[in-house]
Amino acid sequence: MDCILKPGQESSCTPLVACVGETGVYFTGRAFGWGERGTLAGTTNAGYSCKGTWIHRNLFGAGQANLTCSNGLQVVVFYTSIDSVTGTVIGHGYTSDRQQIDAWSGHQIQKFLANQSGDVDAKLMCGMVEIPLS
Repeated sequence: MDCILKPGQESSCTPLVACVGETGVYFTGRAFGWGERGTLAGTTNAGYSCKGTWIHRNLFGAGQANLTCSNGLQVVVFYTSIDSVTGTVIGHGYTSDRQQIDAWSGHQIQKFLANQSGDVDAKLMCGMVEIPLS
């Protein structure tokens, strides 16, 4: 199923990728919703699934995503910046076992990476493992 941006609709879909620490474990998924809140779900390359919710602004003004994974891991990500050219949202957070999370959400993550590095073939790396962007 394609992930299609549908402004104003709860069925709007946005790709989501995240890197868990320096272990090479990454998450790929989708965020659904529009406006103030929505849901998200995906899987890791380590074989566990994660699902949760997001809100546009928490009490501190940041976007926030909370996920629970099938292996029992809890994840919190705070989205604090957005790239004005590509619309890519950038977030950082942590897992319940104290691993750092770096996350990106948007339909132009590859273009965001290319703009940041100047390399049109820029790759998103999680430790030594490349996160697939499609």
